[in-house]
Amino acid sequence: MARERVGLGTRFAYGFGSISEGVKNTAFNVFLLFYYNVVLGLSGTLSGAAILLALVVDAITDPLVGSLSDNLHSRWGRRHPFMYVSALPMGVAFWLLFNPPAGLGSMGLFVWFTTFAVIVRIAMTLYSIPSNSMVAELTPIYDERTSLVSWRFFFGWAGGITIAQVGYRVFFASKPGYADGRLDAGAYGGFALVGAIAIVLAILACSLGTHRLIASLKAPPDPTPFTGKRLLGEMREVFGNRSYLMLVFGSLFASVAGGFSDVVGLYMGTYFWGFSSEQLATMGLFLVIALLAAVGLARPVSQRFDKRRAAVLLSTVGIFFGPLPIFLRLLGGMPPNGHPALMPLLIGHSVILVTGLIILGILLSSMIADVVDENELVTGKRQEGMFSSVIAFTSKATSGIGGFLAGVALDLIAFPKQAAPGTVTDDKLFLLGLAVGPCMFVLFLLSLVFLRRYGITRVRHAEIIEEIERRKRAAAGGLAVSGSEL
Repeated sequence: MARERVGLGTRFAYGFGSISEGVKNTAFNVFLLFYYNVVLGLSGTLSGAAILLALVVDAITDPLVGSLSDNLHSRWGRRHPFMYVSALPMGVAFWLLFNPPAGLGSMGLFVWFTTFAVIVRIAMTLYSIPSNSMVAELTPIYDERTSLVSWRFFFGWAGGITIAQVGYRVFFASKPGYADGRLDAGAYGGFALVGAIAIVLAILACSLGTHRLIASLKAPPDPTPFTGKRLLGEMREVFGNRSYLMLVFGSLFASVAGGFSDVVGLYMGTYFWGFSSEQLATMGLFLVIALLAAVGLARPVSQRFDKRRAAVLLSTVGIFFGPLPIFLRLLGGMPPNGHPALMPLLIGHSVILVTGLIILGILLSSMIADVVDENELVTGKRQEGMFSSVIAFTSKATSGIGGFLAGVALDLIAFPKQAAPGTVTDDKLFLLGLAVGPCMFVLFLLSLVFLRRYGITRVRHAEIIEEIERRKRAAAGGLAVSGSEL
């Protein structure tokens, strides 16, 4: 029987594995497009297309792994075999992604980029979907789930912030021959090696640290052979849940908005705002404040406002607050680059925005576990893996669709490649801001439209749990009567 309240050791081990996702997401969202586009010279459209193609593969592999994870019978349970097998392939593919051979040419770079981006994403799928599925199994308590997810977000963001600091301050710092280390192609190999080691260790730590819980997690249903027909049937059941459908699209557009902002963030920080690697690293350190604030506030916010209401409120704030500095700059309302007030203003904006986005992400992930309960009430099935697979796909859209949109936008405005900071013309910078600001506004607006239609409140979830327990008691009573008659 799954535990209701989760112990500290379990929270730590379960959350620690998300370092792998934080490292991968930061590398994909912040550095990958910049590396292939600006440093190696691959076109923005081809770079974005490589990221998008990897996302298309996810659309197939995510529900496949979700279904297999829900139904696997093994002595290591449903989830852990997938988690263990993902670690080494993901680490190796991550390193190779940032180490293409010299002389490949444009199409060769595109193929290399696409191939290893796909492998990294498949390997991440093997870890993230089974591990995310465990939230609903570890506790049925509405707010306890929010706390458990908060640990995953804490370690995920901590991993992302740390690898960004390592990148900016160690590998991409100014050096002889490179006034801006971000333009040094040779620096990315060492950066990727550190990231790969962190990924492998985090996944193994989570898998080993939660291995003792296997016996207490929910058992799979009776063995049934896997077929395409079964997978399609399970997907129809999942998407037949209206609350889940609204949550998926709301999460998708919120994730794409955040991913688009991350992908273009290095361009904006380097060229639009004129910051050095060291300055960007300093700004990134302040995200620790956002992370700690978000993790501390997520459960109180959930308890005070309810998950649905809080998610709607945070999306509304994102619509207007997210692109605000860009719009102000375009209208002449921000200090010029180099002004001492510019960095503090942007740090304050970033801390507030990221705090809200992390809380929003925690709430959306916790809401998935609640939808799993509603689905069990309707269908009698526990399909944590299937539900987690689609929501995991939306989170990967941060660098997939977001990266593709960013790449196309950079080509449309003919943003120069291998340009040194301070050499891009004002008209190009204006077009860059004009592409980024309105796009963020529209994506957050679309997220809000769908999240407002999500239907599970705290009261509704309590009713669902009560009815599920009543049915279990009735079934147990029926079995007892049947046994006494024998």
